Amino acid sequence: MARQKWGSRWAFVLAAVGSAAGLGNAWRFPYMAYSNGGGAFYVPYFIALFLVGIPLLMAEFAIGQGLQSSAPKSMAIIRKNAEFIGWFAVIGGAIITFYYNVIMAYIFNYLYYSFGVAWKDDPNGFFFGKFLQVSSGPGELGSIRWPIVIGLALT
Repeated sequence: MARQKWGSRWAFVLAAVGSAAGLGNAWRFPYMAYSNGGGAFYVPYFIALFLVGIPLLMAEFAIGQGLQSSAPKSMAIIRKNAEFIGWFAVIGGAIITFYYNVIMAYIFNYLYYSFGVAWKDDPNGFFFGKFLQVSSGPGELGSIRWPIVIGLALT
């Protein structure tokens, strides 16, 4: 099978921006920014972005472009026993994908519940009691939450 490549630079840029705009933008960031004063968040964000985020992103892109192979294989080419580092990237991406799917299922359910503002009196009680139906402890398994399963199917 031939290795696939991006059709254009714009397709790559849009895919990179889409992956950088995580679920926090849709789910938690607006609330946290409002409750903590809004703009104060940008100071540590830009420090971390310029000192860590952009350099690591550029290094990852350069390694991928230069070696034209997967993360595990690229790390094995760089150093013989370093393939496991590339697998961390693959496994980490898979875990994030699973987590994002569950959060998107929550968002679909909250969209449904927002028509009646079901949580207006007690948001925590609604989330843990009615929505998740959290059991009394890890020894007591609850039932399958079908609204979340439906949200996962939509996702």
